Amino acid sequence: MNALLLTVYFLVVFYVLYQMALSLEDQQEEKVFIHLDEAFAQAQTQMQLSSQPGARAIDARAESVNFGSADKPPEFSVFALLFGSEQPVPVGSPKVAELRSLGMSNEEIQETLKTKILIRVLPVGKHTAEEIRFLSIEVINKTADRQLYLDWDRSSLSMYGQGNRIIRSTASLASRDLSQPQIFGLVNPGQSIRFDVNIERNYARDPETGLLKQPLPIANIKAIVAKSQLTDPTKEEKNIQNLYGLDLMVRLKKTSEPDSQMVNLLMPFAFTLEIKVDEPAFPPLRWLLRNFGRRSRSQGSWLLGTRKAGAKKAGAK
Repeated sequence: MNALLLTVYFLVVFYVLYQMALSLEDQQEEKVFIHLDEAFAQAQTQMQLSSQPGARAIDARAESVNFGSADKPPEFSVFALLFGSEQPVPVGSPKVAELRSLGMSNEEIQETLKTKILIRVLPVGKHTAEEIRFLSIEVINKTADRQLYLDWDRSSLSMYGQGNRIIRSTASLASRDLSQPQIFGLVNPGQSIRFDVNIERNYARDPETGLLKQPLPIANIKAIVAKSQLTDPTKEEKNIQNLYGLDLMVRLKKTSEPDSQMVNLLMPFAFTLEIKVDEPAFPPLRWLLRNFGRRSRSQGSWLLGTRKAGAKKAGAK
């Protein structure tokens, strides 16, 4: 009798936990993360720097950082051009003393204060499943005597194997002739500027006014997620797919140098989209979803009497 009661009790508990697991599975939302291929961007840019006599003292570095608490994992990808020939900041500098008071080592302080230009292409990191209307290119010029030029007409955005001309969004864009050359984006020493860009084929003119209408979004993340295969949070493999690639034409020179001495870089920013779902924190619920959840049924289960999708019965022709 006791064995029967215990069996019934465990069956009831199992059923209740199973229903809780299914309820949690229904509430799970797909989360998306946009990743930059940092190693590819760094290697390709460094190779171009090494082939130009006036650029061999410049180092390219792409890395993940976090602009908030140091305890959080890195969330943003930032590309840096570091000018190693510059002299280190003197130890007695007020900037050094300020950073040392925050607990930073001398090496960390010198790295932070090193002469460099930072480039960040947004969005990157965690993102909502919505449209990406523009790409934003942030440039922070921390040098004292170098200018950076962004050549829009020699930059491109690749999607689905097709290259597209970049169009910078400006206040006068609506009445502009897109076939005309674009003015370079200039970032002078000490400046921080953000540029919004789209692609030429996303623009169309209003037939009544003749003005350019608001461009189509570069990518619709919600539509991509809807078309993608559902992510199983109980599996180890990641759901990652190519998103787009930005080839950004960057030109550098000292303010005292002629334009003929510009350093030319075609910087490749390749982005992927990762789609994933958080697992329940309670281990028994994770186990139930892994073995008996709705998504696990597509893999087949001997206990539930289901077969993997597309599989045939034994003996079937």
